[in-house]
Amino acid sequence: MKKSNVFRKLLGMAAAVCMMALLLGMTTLAADKVETIAIGEEKVNLDQDGTITHYYKFQLKKPAYIGISGYAQTMTGVNMGMNIALCDAKGKVLAAGYVDAVNSRIAAFGVNKGTYQIRVQNAEAFMIKIAKQDYPEKSGGTQKKAVSLKKKKTITGVVGLGESGKKADWYKITLKKSAKITLNYKVYSNDNIYIDLIPSKKTAGIKGTSSVWAKNQKGKVTFQTTTRKNLPKGTYYIKVHRVNKRPSVNGAYEIKYAK
Repeated sequence: MKKSNVFRKLLGMAAAVCMMALLLGMTTLAADKVETIAIGEEKVNLDQDGTITHYYKFQLKKPAYIGISGYAQTMTGVNMGMNIALCDAKGKVLAAGYVDAVNSRIAAFGVNKGTYQIRVQNAEAFMIKIAKQDYPEKSGGTQKKAVSLKKKKTITGVVGLGESGKKADWYKITLKKSAKITLNYKVYSNDNIYIDLIPSKKTAGIKGTSSVWAKNQKGKVTFQTTTRKNLPKGTYYIKVHRVNKRPSVNGAYEIKYAK
């Protein structure tokens, strides 16, 4: 074999070895650490290695509004806020947040049932904790599949991260005689969530959509005619949806058909 061919092979092998070493080194530097976390559990990390990306996996059996709290700590013992991210089961980022338990700042999100992960990066030492409030949901996915809402009854649900921005929750109220419709509502969200009242096409004497929107507030709305009279008997649909169909809008809601 010619010396030139031998040198080429040796150089090729050396290059391959160097590449493998480089890749292994990069993998080590960018190592991920995945753990499970239970609702209400406090996880403390003291590995003092800010190059490690930490994932804390948890599961929700019902739609919920979750709150993530925590703080980072420097090597000199100073507590400070830190950035976190809520990810899906595969690690795709759904939303970013900032937590600072020292100053009572949490990151809150509306999510459907499923598996999620909290990602923490660039923190040498930190504490993380998760809490939740369930918001069981029995809504219709379309107007035709709207779920009936009876007087004095309360419905709950979430506008969940990871959904299409076009998704809406549908309910319906049937008036057997003319009346006003009063709804009490509580909304927890990062932006406006709309509650629309839409008359069916068969409802005589009234057209158009009436709306109320809310962000982290509670209130009461009475739907009536423009002349403040009772609505005519018929079917009315309640549509709960995001402002501007933005997928980043998320939260939870509670609506009671008061009278």
